[in-house]
Amino acid sequence: MQIDSLEGQLRARMGFLTSISQRAAVAGLSLFGACILFISTRWGIGLYPDSIVYIGAARSILEGDGFRFLDDVGQFSPVIQYPPLYSYSVAAFALMGMDALEGARWISVLFFAANAVLMGNIAYRCTASYGAALIASFFAMTAFPLVYIHSQAVTEPMFIFLIFLAFFVLARYLEHPRLRLLNAASLIIGLSCLVRYVGVAFVFTGAMVVLCLSNTSWKQRLAHSALFSVLASFPFIAWVGRNLWFADNAVNRTFGFHPPAFSDMLHATDTIGYWFFPSEIVDTVPWISRYGLLLVLVFFCWLVVKVGFPRSRYFQMISVCAVGYLAFLLISWCVNDQPLYLDTRTLALPFLAVMILAVSIITEWFRAARPATKSWRWFALDCALIFISLMQMINGAVWLRHSYLEGIGLAVERWRKSELLNLVKNNHAPDLIFSNAPDFIYTLTGKRAALIPRKVIPDKSLKNNVPNQQYAAEISSMKEQLENKRGVLIYFDDGDDRLWYLPSKSELEARLPLQVLKTASDGTVYGLNHRANQGTLK
Repeated sequence: MQIDSLEGQLRARMGFLTSISQRAAVAGLSLFGACILFISTRWGIGLYPDSIVYIGAARSILEGDGFRFLDDVGQFSPVIQYPPLYSYSVAAFALMGMDALEGARWISVLFFAANAVLMGNIAYRCTASYGAALIASFFAMTAFPLVYIHSQAVTEPMFIFLIFLAFFVLARYLEHPRLRLLNAASLIIGLSCLVRYVGVAFVFTGAMVVLCLSNTSWKQRLAHSALFSVLASFPFIAWVGRNLWFADNAVNRTFGFHPPAFSDMLHATDTIGYWFFPSEIVDTVPWISRYGLLLVLVFFCWLVVKVGFPRSRYFQMISVCAVGYLAFLLISWCVNDQPLYLDTRTLALPFLAVMILAVSIITEWFRAARPATKSWRWFALDCALIFISLMQMINGAVWLRHSYLEGIGLAVERWRKSELLNLVKNNHAPDLIFSNAPDFIYTLTGKRAALIPRKVIPDKSLKNNVPNQQYAAEISSMKEQLENKRGVLIYFDDGDDRLWYLPSKSELEARLPLQVLKTASDGTVYGLNHRANQGTLK
């Protein structure tokens, strides 16, 4: 009896040490991945059109003006199209003494590690396997969708963490129906709505989970489902109320019915192809990736038939999370007039859900069918899985290499070494600035500039763009301000049609008595002819 007791204690101690070492391995892997991301973004976090609004709004918050940014007219107005939590988080980091751009970089790095740790924890809860947890963390650090979104100043990293954390807590609630767990999950979902509006989909999904999957009485299910709905939706309702109060618009969306075309679905399939195949294959010979995805789908369908779904509550919650998100995307695709692109950003969350489900099912299959003795068939399967794991790293590695060598988005050399931006950043320009890129100037330098008058009023709700009837008067007003306040006009040679509704450089030169004060590699600085001189630039 004493020997059995000693053996039991030894096994328990060995299990405890194993769990500690495996958790340390997951934490170490996550920390290593975060360091790689930090080094790879040495030129700064990637900035794209949405990022400009997020960072610009964070700068506005720091200045005490609230959640505001430049609208189509070039005026600082309340932002309603984007929720505020990400920008406020960037502002919070900036309060520590760093620039807003650096704050956004740290947010991405920290959530890169946090998401990897969370995925590993969820995979362990689904499988009770520390090996599966380590593999899930590995995929969360190396897969292209995760590398892509964490290298940019976008809301997806924070949103993904909140959603998976909420469903992790919901799974615990289903195992042990305690009110504090329900409240925690609902509040996390509520916060996710303030990161991305798609979080609203999980308010309904979570309420249905509580109503349909809880093991409590129907009376308690109804009460808890109602409580979840109220708490989870309250932050979003409060935010919509703010938007209606300040801008008479809820979320700046218009609606109509337009189901997706078959070509759109093919594009989504090619996006999923980036999960497994190098981008060169997907872009040049897409049929290879499409047939490859079909084989992967057939393989997992066979596994489900053979092994079945794991009965873990955590597995169920990840499945519900994926279904709820994809259902919302389909509905939004059909009724939202704003274009929906099933690109790498949009499909990053489904990737993680599918990855955890796949790791869980394969783990169950190995437990049920893998023999203790060596087998060439299983060895070949191991080699195939290792090959797929290595191949899916290629796109992420190439992306990080590109980020390290050249930068991405507005962190590329062209914008880092912009003569015009450095002119503004180093306070060598007057206070009054008109420009065709005031959003870039404000986001990258923190200095405000006014938008030059628009020739056309862009309105996505109108079939035909309307000429700006006040264009001549606004040009005259700009001329008067430039004259009275000795301002300058900074015109970027952007080379694209981002602001197609603005006058060209030649049109401005024809309408105003402009004098070139400085010719730069990326544009021109103008002053008024009879007032401007080389002393205008400090």
